[in-house]
Amino acid sequence: MLTPSVAGYASQEPWLPEAEGITDWGQDFHTLLLGDRLRMTAFRTAIFEAVAPGSIVVDLGTGTGILAQWALEAGAARVYGIDFNKSILDSAVDRITAEGHGARFHPRHGMSYDIELPERADVIISETLGNLTDNEGCVRILADARTRFLADDGVLLPSKVESYLTPVAATAAHAAVERGDIRGGDESVPGSDRLRGLGITGVFDTYYDTIVPRDTYLATPRLARTYEFTATETDEYTITTRFLIKRDGMFTGFKGYFIADLSPSVCMDISGDDITNGTTSDSWKHCYLPVATPVEVVRGDRLTLTFSRKPNSANSAFGQRYTWSGSIHRDNDQIAAFEHQSGVDRSR
Repeated sequence: MLTPSVAGYASQEPWLPEAEGITDWGQDFHTLLLGDRLRMTAFRTAIFEAVAPGSIVVDLGTGTGILAQWALEAGAARVYGIDFNKSILDSAVDRITAEGHGARFHPRHGMSYDIELPERADVIISETLGNLTDNEGCVRILADARTRFLADDGVLLPSKVESYLTPVAATAAHAAVERGDIRGGDESVPGSDRLRGLGITGVFDTYYDTIVPRDTYLATPRLARTYEFTATETDEYTITTRFLIKRDGMFTGFKGYFIADLSPSVCMDISGDDITNGTTSDSWKHCYLPVATPVEVVRGDRLTLTFSRKPNSANSAFGQRYTWSGSIHRDNDQIAAFEHQSGVDRSR
């Protein structure tokens, strides 16, 4: 049974994957971002630590401009705010002008790849992170920004991000997905129809934004990938990792989350599950990668996962196709196998 929280959502409640509709984000989602206590506290603290008086700052994906505003309050000489959404960028201008910093804010409309700046930045700030880290296209975007915008001794915030995966017994989340009880978007429309609007063919052909509690973990989380946003990093990869099942339970899929180093003293971990006390993220939640057929597992079983990402199109900054497949072994026997992939392959 899903119990609503004071935040307006419940543990194990599946929501449409917001990162898959990033180009359609409107004011409602940006309001959710502004109300995310975990996000807001971590970024504000890190910005005041990283930005010195007189700094030149780039806010990449500035949105409503709150990160740029904090950089200006920390003493930045100029902040270049880049965003592809003109109406949201205009709201950033209004916000920062109202706070008295308009003369030092320089909005730039468009994709960051297409923008040239007149000077190098001391600090680049970006929150272009999905709940699996790379499901908002951050790898190519931030690597390009580091190369073209950042001074040789400049700081990228975040400096490093790690993504983690773990098998879970999220039975309530799985049941909600199976019956199409999915939050987000126009909820007067059936969940399956809303998924099709995102190019997703079936309820198990995607991941979901879901608070997945730690007490559903069937094994110790494993590091999936580390990102430092350098020119040599790729956003197409395949990894294989293995889990030893620690307790009996019903395997229903995987939880994914990230831990980000924002500044020397600020580490933002979105794995938390205490909704009412704000230790989880309202906007990111967690990534829930379901399997269509749950599997009863016992302590000592071995689960192998192969996880891959492929960009949807070589010409698009956003969008990806994830694949999660694997098998479960007990003693010398394979007791189950699974194979799923998200969305449709738009690169073909």
